[in-house]
Amino acid sequence: MANPNARPLTVEITHVNSEIIRFREIAADYRWIDVKFFAYSGVGSAKDIVAAVIANAWYDDDYASPSGALPEPSRGLHGPYMLDRITLASFEKSSARRCRAIVRAWAVQLGPLPDEFTVKYDSFVAHVLDAATAVYRLNVDDTDRHRWGAHMGVLGFHEFVIVSPKSKTIALLVASDD
Repeated sequence: MANPNARPLTVEITHVNSEIIRFREIAADYRWIDVKFFAYSGVGSAKDIVAAVIANAWYDDDYASPSGALPEPSRGLHGPYMLDRITLASFEKSSARRCRAIVRAWAVQLGPLPDEFTVKYDSFVAHVLDAATAVYRLNVDDTDRHRWGAHMGVLGFHEFVIVSPKSKTIALLVASDD
């Protein structure tokens, strides 16, 4: 039986800003690392925070259209996937170390990158992960792709929700190509 005096767990999130690193600045390369930053308030577990991210209008992003200053009207897409196929169960617990290793392996899969650019993207990812206490990785099946989803993430679609309770911030990090 539920405790009638228990406080409901609620988390509210607000989009703060977005940053992107485009590999196009070093070559004819269509890879990018996109990070959306959120502030959160309220109480709840890391999983409650991930659920709030999924429910946020900024999560409804096909990553193929230019991102504006406001979220677009719902297209029901998230990268190469149908948005309604992504649930809290689609995320697995990960770690900052694992996130960094995955992004590094993804970044160099076509060969070495210029040292200056490597420092730039690696320090950017390290900064995003700096105060993380919880990291969740999106893990969905290819059958969840939408009709043109096969044209995105050819070299991989890697997504992490990074929670930093001390600063009450969340980062949604996506590394992919289009």
